[in-house]
Amino acid sequence: MRLVAAVADLGSLVALNAMDPLAIPKEVTNWLSKIFVGCNERISLKLSNNPNLPEESLDLTWIEHLSQYSSPKTFSSAWTVRLDTHYLGGLRHFYGWEIADIGLLIFFRRAGKIIRSKVALLQSKRLYPSNNSVREEIDVDYQIGFARLADPEEMRISLTTVSEFSFADQSRYGALAAGSQQVREINDYQRKNKLSVYYQLYNPWTVPFTQRIPLTSYTAPDGALTLGTRVIPATVVHDSFRDKPKGYKPALVDFEASCGGDEHRFGWRLEFFVADLVLQCREGSPFQDISDERIQTLFYRRSGPISAAIAINIELPP
Repeated sequence: MRLVAAVADLGSLVALNAMDPLAIPKEVTNWLSKIFVGCNERISLKLSNNPNLPEESLDLTWIEHLSQYSSPKTFSSAWTVRLDTHYLGGLRHFYGWEIADIGLLIFFRRAGKIIRSKVALLQSKRLYPSNNSVREEIDVDYQIGFARLADPEEMRISLTTVSEFSFADQSRYGALAAGSQQVREINDYQRKNKLSVYYQLYNPWTVPFTQRIPLTSYTAPDGALTLGTRVIPATVVHDSFRDKPKGYKPALVDFEASCGGDEHRFGWRLEFFVADLVLQCREGSPFQDISDERIQTLFYRRSGPISAAIAINIELPP
């Protein structure tokens, strides 16, 4: 059962998202899945080694990782894939935040014509440590600019000062709050534009997890990546707030069963969401043409409600 159907007043999104999947060669989906596995690991490792980084820094890692694959790649099946990235950030939209931080576009093409298009909008939120703070970017950071790197207040703090950052299933997403204006605006945006928004939740490598600063070395945590970046439909996240007081900040454990158990405990893994759900037409929102007003407003206006765009162009053989 599609999780997006959890909220009745956004049920129209379900019918809009439904499309018959294309018979994409396994070598294509495996390659894309591998790219997003690497993206997931790279973001999660960065968060684990730098536990008080602002969320925006993790978005930039997402974009930079995919920018390595901007040359078209042709497969033995004669399908060709190219990944394009474009960073739009710098402005503060919608009262200091965006409807989505990353917009993922997918174009299927044949003989110079686009035969299918989809979009998925990702609103990023990072998990905060249970026992320490996170360096958040605020308006003054944009006003001060490079001088922020020589902040007199921070210069007084020794680099050898020991800090400990601990994450557990009770740790919270500190920038996500029930009943907030951002939650209301995302609901309104989905309803008016019929475009699905998803929360992209940045987490450490695993939980429980503790990082002690200063580091002795930059290394990956022991064992396989068992948590990392997870994706949950915004409708599902917001529905979980219905019995919570205004201002409630959800914990990791609140999303334990949001997308099922086992591998998808705490949400869909990033690579599964892209390669198995969006690419296979089970998630995301289809649109007919790049001239669609919703897409033009979202991606082609400098003051649009988004900060970065990723396009996966897939060309089918003649």
